[in-house]
Amino acid sequence: MDEKTFLCCIEAIKSNDVAIQEDAANAIAALTDERWLPQILHHLNDANPLVRRVMLWTLRNYTGKISYPQFLAYLHDPDMAVREAALLLFMEGEKPACDALVAAVSSENEELQFSAVQALGQFRRPEAIDPLIQAAGAKNPDIREVAVLSLGVYSEKRVVPLLLASLKDEPQIRLAALEGLRGRELSPEEIVTVLECLGDTDFPEIRAAAVAVLGPLVPEEFTEDPSPQVRRVVASVVASQKLLAKLCGDTDASVRMAAAESLGKQEELQEDVLLPLLTDSIPGVRRAAVTALASSRRPDVVAALIDRLHDPKPGVQAAAATVLGEIGGDEVVAALTEASKSGNVILRGITKNALNAALKK
Repeated sequence: MDEKTFLCCIEAIKSNDVAIQEDAANAIAALTDERWLPQILHHLNDANPLVRRVMLWTLRNYTGKISYPQFLAYLHDPDMAVREAALLLFMEGEKPACDALVAAVSSENEELQFSAVQALGQFRRPEAIDPLIQAAGAKNPDIREVAVLSLGVYSEKRVVPLLLASLKDEPQIRLAALEGLRGRELSPEEIVTVLECLGDTDFPEIRAAAVAVLGPLVPEEFTEDPSPQVRRVVASVVASQKLLAKLCGDTDASVRMAAAESLGKQEELQEDVLLPLLTDSIPGVRRAAVTALASSRRPDVVAALIDRLHDPKPGVQAAAATVLGEIGGDEVVAALTEASKSGNVILRGITKNALNAALKK
């Protein structure tokens, strides 16, 4: 490629023809010769966001030959796709790129600081933890929030005290901290701190997030929380069959659905609790109950599942067919044979696959 061809590619990237754009972008993105770096850097300032994006893609071929601080501004470019390309450039830049981001955390430019903190959350490099902890103490709550979110991806135990301390901050920061605490093994004292979030009467989303962190440790009374959002998360995390049976009768359909899904994962199946859900007024609940009953071989359950082959909703019919295909038996084969005549092409294919599975049982 010569300079004239390079400039022609830049203009082609600005074309309204997608095929022309793609060919030109691919040609420039394949460049590796260092002599093109000045041109690539020059066109990073182009008003066209696609040109900026292609230049950032191309710079990934020059790792070790570029200085990363000059690209920090593109992490908060007005165009989202440009921001994504810049983040990818930094992600592939290893330590030099990480060092540039770490230095930017102390910037007086809050927009730059925010972008750097956000990017560091993607690196998962130990040297990023201390700058993120520093950023979690920023005056700007948006920066604190993204710092806490970024720290949440690090598995190191030393981020936990900061996450717990952030549970006293503004609502969006408390939510970010709870997200970062999910899946971690917490000490009894740390669990007590999370339990305090269950008393937040103003923000049900915070109570729901705390329930997700606590899992089976959530107090029983939260099956009656006034917020369906909270009860839904309770239904997803509790292990007690008694509590799940109670939640299967909840007034909110999303709670019943979550409870049915959880019951389906239990070793001991509660057919008597799930059976009524097969005729629930909400299709999603019926479908969840069908799937939850997949391991049952009780005759009345099989008969009820066969009835779902005539459900008003194709999604429920498809779920029932799939489950019945794994059960097999003469009664099931006969029902699936009839159901495979459906006028719905997709449903007919699913049912035929189920029939073939049932015939092998």
